[in-house]
Amino acid sequence: MRWIIRFFMFLVVVVVIAVVGLLMIPGEKIAQIAKEQFEAATGRPIEISSDVSTTIWPVLGVRTGRVEIANAPWSDNGPMLAADELLVGVNALSLLSGNIDIRRIEAIAPEVLLEVRSDGTPNWAFEGVTTSETASSSSGGSSGAIPAFTVGKGIVSDGAVRWLDHQSGTDVALSNVNMELKLPAFEGEGTVHLEMSMNGVNQVLDATISEFGPFLNGAVSGLAADLSIGGSTAGFNGRGGWMPLALEGTLNADLDDMASVYKTAGQSPVSVPRGFGQAIAVNGNFTLTPEQSVHLRGATLTLDQNVLRGDVDVALAGSRPDLQARLTAGALDFSSLAASSKEGGTPANGASGGSGWPRDVIDASFLSLANARVSFSADSIDLGTLKLGATRTSATLDNSRIEFTIDQIAAYQGSVSGNFVMNNRSGLSIGGNLNFAQMALQPALSDLAGYERLIGNADFSMRFLGVGNNMHDIMNSLSGEGRFAIGQGELRGLDLAGMLRNLDLSFEGEGQKTIFDSAGASFTINGGVLRNDDLAFVASRIRADGAGTIGIGAQTIDYRVTPAAFLSGDESQGITVPVIIEGTWSDPKFRPDLQALIDQNLAEEKAALEARLEEERAAAEARLEQERAELEARAAEKLEEELGVTQQEGESVGDTIRRGLENEAKDALRGLLGGN
Repeated sequence: MRWIIRFFMFLVVVVVIAVVGLLMIPGEKIAQIAKEQFEAATGRPIEISSDVSTTIWPVLGVRTGRVEIANAPWSDNGPMLAADELLVGVNALSLLSGNIDIRRIEAIAPEVLLEVRSDGTPNWAFEGVTTSETASSSSGGSSGAIPAFTVGKGIVSDGAVRWLDHQSGTDVALSNVNMELKLPAFEGEGTVHLEMSMNGVNQVLDATISEFGPFLNGAVSGLAADLSIGGSTAGFNGRGGWMPLALEGTLNADLDDMASVYKTAGQSPVSVPRGFGQAIAVNGNFTLTPEQSVHLRGATLTLDQNVLRGDVDVALAGSRPDLQARLTAGALDFSSLAASSKEGGTPANGASGGSGWPRDVIDASFLSLANARVSFSADSIDLGTLKLGATRTSATLDNSRIEFTIDQIAAYQGSVSGNFVMNNRSGLSIGGNLNFAQMALQPALSDLAGYERLIGNADFSMRFLGVGNNMHDIMNSLSGEGRFAIGQGELRGLDLAGMLRNLDLSFEGEGQKTIFDSAGASFTINGGVLRNDDLAFVASRIRADGAGTIGIGAQTIDYRVTPAAFLSGDESQGITVPVIIEGTWSDPKFRPDLQALIDQNLAEEKAALEARLEEERAAAEARLEQERAELEARAAEKLEEELGVTQQEGESVGDTIRRGLENEAKDALRGLLGGN
């Protein structure tokens, strides 16, 4: 870049010397001499129109016609410089003493092409400049240094500059370039006022260089600059050099017009959620190194209504900026993440009228602007549907995927840990693995779903993933699993004990609530529908089991709770009334499960009848057994009376009769025979 400045200064000097030495020579001859001297020095052809005129007093001046300087032989993109006119006015007396005192220099409609070949060779590397000269100049030596000069006023009117880099693919064009330079003393302060347009955005630069001459020759100098890009402004005050490019000082920037900043950088304007930088302000100690890295120390970064403080480092050499930052903040407002409904619609949480989740497209393209590793702490964070307290976390943004690692977040009287991911590499997805400890349910559920009836502290763990470009699609695609456990708490709007005792769902009871000892469940999520089959709810003389589904995407509920009220401590003596909860989150309906109640009552009656039949059967069997025993006893007595025998233990009645008859037969036979 240094030789670009040398080139223009040499061109001016050639023209001036030609005028001084050949005042009486026609313009065509002057142009020819200047052409020969320039080509001999640079090895680059130059065409100067023969329409050259001069003035002698009080200002020695020359005006040329069209001037064209050829590009490098390897380029086919036209001349390196073309200008309609060059006007130079110098102090004749100072010129005769060996000093160049330029009273006025003006280039009319110059077109400059700065081009870099794919091997890194620039088109301003002239054949007439030796390698030793370039090396000496780059090392700060005096060889080839720009000679001292002063400029009363240097003007560029209606110019254009194109930067074409075949190595990086960069093609930047500046149009409507108008510049004014004032340099009263070469070693002293110089000022530059530059107006230009880049990618359709008007820009204005006002710069003051404390030691202008040394700065042109590669030395570090005091610098002050104010730049406007559309409606955005930036100011710098410090020191710097351009060989290589480096800056150090204080920076103040108010980027209220980010659309112009994006367009200037060659990018389409990005719709960033409010709080993430629709307008950006930066203040701090600024350093730009020759390695193309930017550093902010003691910085204050304002993103819309959010203010962060800390240190920021950005590497610019890669395909996209790489950011590292350590930031702290007070209260942060990112409520815009919860896409608001259209004007005149319902709240974003869909709690009013059951309208569902918003379908407004979430523009997550801002995730592709950079890579980043950021650690930060904040006093509080408002995420729209969630309100967080003191936060310590870190974020890693890599190729359109950002992951937040949560070390600790105070939220709803409890704490949160885990991670949260937004991935926009191939469509937007949101997921995480979160753990909540002792979370106050009433305010949390109120913010998330507009539900305020459940009071208590819960431990909760959840793994989830949702995919879609709006909240509606994300919530309807949710998958995952989790579990929760609640200690003592309160369920408002439902007096289970009174309802069961009175068999009346409209029964209010004292305070219309149920105080419980514990509750817990596990669940799975598939397609935006949460399913649970093991709810256990325990209260004094009450127990409830539950199962059913909650439509997270549809914001509906279809759940069956089976509570039982025990009139005493004996759980076998109780009243059970199954309850169905159905409808929308905003307007759930409670009703008894009458079919289950009927089935339950019929089952009880059947069991009572079976028990009664069993008792009667047993009583009948007992009576029959008693009657049989009585008959056997009477039979035994009759046998003893008629046959004279006694029934022996284990002997049947028949055997006793047979034995008695045998005895009588024996006695009769003895009588007939007359013997014993």
